Amino acid sequence: MRNGKLIFDADMHVQEPPGIWVEHLDPGFRDRVQAGTVAAAMPVADGRALVDIPPSPQRREMRPTQMEDRYGDLARRGFDTAALLEAMDVEGIDVGALFPSYGLYVPWADHLAPDLAVALARAYNRWLATLCEPSGARLVPVALTPLHDPVLAAAEARRAVEQDGARAVMVRPNPVQGRPISHPDHARFFAELVDLDVPMILHEGTGAIVDAVGGNRFDTWAGRHAASHPMEQMLALAGLVFDGVLEQHPMLRVGLFESGSGWLRWWLHRLDEHAEFLASELGAVKLKPSEYAARQCVISTESDDVFVGETVRGFGAERMVWASDFPHPEAPWPHAVDGFLAACTAAGIGPDDEATILGATPCALYGLDPAALGRGPDLPRVAVPARDL
Repeated sequence: MRNGKLIFDADMHVQEPPGIWVEHLDPGFRDRVQAGTVAAAMPVADGRALVDIPPSPQRREMRPTQMEDRYGDLARRGFDTAALLEAMDVEGIDVGALFPSYGLYVPWADHLAPDLAVALARAYNRWLATLCEPSGARLVPVALTPLHDPVLAAAEARRAVEQDGARAVMVRPNPVQGRPISHPDHARFFAELVDLDVPMILHEGTGAIVDAVGGNRFDTWAGRHAASHPMEQMLALAGLVFDGVLEQHPMLRVGLFESGSGWLRWWLHRLDEHAEFLASELGAVKLKPSEYAARQCVISTESDDVFVGETVRGFGAERMVWASDFPHPEAPWPHAVDGFLAACTAAGIGPDDEATILGATPCALYGLDPAALGRGPDLPRVAVPARDL
């Protein structure tokens, strides 16, 4: 804690061991999946690759063997439970919600058979539960639920919540097999999340074999990555509003993660304008898009988000959470919390709003009682390797 205030990292990441995709897979699917190795960390499913990341000398892949200079012993230990908790202690983070690294790609490939897509997600969800269980509730599992078959996805969401203790489900904002996130076929899935009282977190990951903004326009990783993270979120949010999903499911909670926050106010202003002058074709939309967002959406900010002050003033601290992105190579560990606190000071964000973003909002999003969350057992501090910039 900092000054007696809870620090909740709403979007940390795991580093999945390559074998989990087979070891935790239902036996009936194991002849369809070939496990990866440390050097080729993602599996092959039904004889096809599950990622489309071009080689780049400027990009350091998220592989433990290439991250040891960045994270030292934490990487050598594979970012296991104890390593994650030690890294959090270095930062002063009390609780972290865990999102995937390789799982941003593996179960989402558009060509996957629906049953295999969900089976791969289930393998990850089971493994994640084993990672989080020894943490004393400091590590919060977020389940994967690919929408290749919305009925199967709804069933896996329920299983993961009830059996694995998942506190949210992650869905990519991209279209799946031609269906955008707001497609009517997904209504059953949205209703299930409302019934389970868990949020749907939209999280992009450039390089998956899916339809993504920028994928057919740029040969460079810089172009694809710059475009896909914010623009896929923008399109998903527009669809959830204009196609009536947020109207039809007023209790559905939605997280817009790892896309920055600076786009949100401008985009909502534009959506509000279009909802007003094109209201005749938006019969399912009863409120302003900005009102739906204020009612049901939460956006994440990061330590280097120069727009955080504007977003807080325009959207509210109660609709924002903070994320470190640890242990991805670009994460500012071990100075992520300090960096965010400095950004708040520079942006004129007061201590009450700061505490809301760092504690109250993520607790509300994930349905956790702040009074029940703590640091757990004292752990030895790790040696922090020098950062190679």
